[in-house]
Amino acid sequence: MVLPSPFERLLQNVAQQANQDPLGAFQRLDELYGKSLTEHDVLQLAALSVHLGTTGLGRYDETIAFQHRLQKHPALNAESEVARSIWRGLAVTLLCANRREAAMEAAAKGVVGPTDACRLAIMTAQTLLVRGRGAEAMPHLAQATKLVADLPATDEVVGNMAMIASNLMRLVEPQVRLSQDLIVAVAEANRAAWARHPEWRARHRALYQHGQALLLAARPTATLAIVQAMMEIEDQHEAGPLERFFTAALACRAQGVRGQFKIAAGALEACQDFAKRVEEANRQQVGVALTELEQVLAQLRETPR
Repeated sequence: MVLPSPFERLLQNVAQQANQDPLGAFQRLDELYGKSLTEHDVLQLAALSVHLGTTGLGRYDETIAFQHRLQKHPALNAESEVARSIWRGLAVTLLCANRREAAMEAAAKGVVGPTDACRLAIMTAQTLLVRGRGAEAMPHLAQATKLVADLPATDEVVGNMAMIASNLMRLVEPQVRLSQDLIVAVAEANRAAWARHPEWRARHRALYQHGQALLLAARPTATLAIVQAMMEIEDQHEAGPLERFFTAALACRAQGVRGQFKIAAGALEACQDFAKRVEEANRQQVGVALTELEQVLAQLRETPR
């Protein structure tokens, strides 16, 4: 039986502490450094420092300084895969700290070939998503997706990326549901307020915004109820082609999401007819909206169901 080394025992203790007190665990990295003897120890310590300092706590400057210290560890071979891994972790931390030029320099030292590039891309995406920076994570997710498609199935990073992506799905799904509920709640509040307005176009516009929110929340059937309410307002006030265009556009999107493409095509034809009859001042706005609608419907047709 091989007994754990002093470093391994301390590492296990710090990892357990991190579950309850991540800051306290982070402050023990120096203690761990003092116990590290091998290159494998350095690798584990580097991974822990990024996990705690960058992903968990957002203490970028301290993490960057610690990773630079690890690069000078006497057990580390500067040309090894472990050294490249530390450079990649440093690149992620620098990106999170918005030090992009330095991050690119670190990445250049940590990436040799598409496998390393894929590791860096998915690690960066994971860290940014956990930090709540989804928009910044998306280009890195796209890069990882492209890179992994060209790697052999036996490449270790393929399985690692699959596990990370699965975990990210579980992370993002509740956020999406919350965002959907939130945008509908905001749209309902907006509609309730504008419903008091004496101008019918204001009420019509609030209904349209409510319908758009319902579509974003993947509720196309509820959107069609909004379309009906908009049409009732139009009939009551003899609305012109501009208002009717946007109502038909909303119906077209909703039917497209539902997979009712024949009905959606009819709504699109109505939009095209209304677009010809809007006033000159509104033609550019309607033209842009019509082009977008045609593209969206085409994409929905091509989406597998």
